[in-house]
Amino acid sequence: MPFGTATVVTTVGKGITTGRLIGATPSQAEPKYVAMGVGATGAGRTAAVGDTALSTQVETRTAGTSTQVTTSTANDTFQNVGTITATATRAVDESGLFDASSAGNMFTSATFAVANLNSGDSIQFTWKVQYT
Repeated sequence: MPFGTATVVTTVGKGITTGRLIGATPSQAEPKYVAMGVGATGAGRTAAVGDTALSTQVETRTAGTSTQVTTSTANDTFQNVGTITATATRAVDESGLFDASSAGNMFTSATFAVANLNSGDSIQFTWKVQYT
């Protein structure tokens, strides 16, 4: 399912990227932890560059698998794929990519049309950040 309403690299996410590129912050962790949330679109919220957290995160973040992929030119896109399983009925409408399994900094934020999950259902998030 493609993200629909809004998808952004956050202000903090831009700092994560530049810090990792120049080695200024060698301890800066990779933004590989996928989270999902509920309640964003019902509250009229869309992803914004100032986001630092999801509206209401549900479930534990999962470590996704990061790769370089080609969108327009060789290796121009950072991709992270992670799957989260619902432990209860959920109306998921947002996702984020973080640099830690709990707390941490939000690299990307997205809101989208509600995806209804039953307990035990899984949802796979594929994040792609293209550098143009």
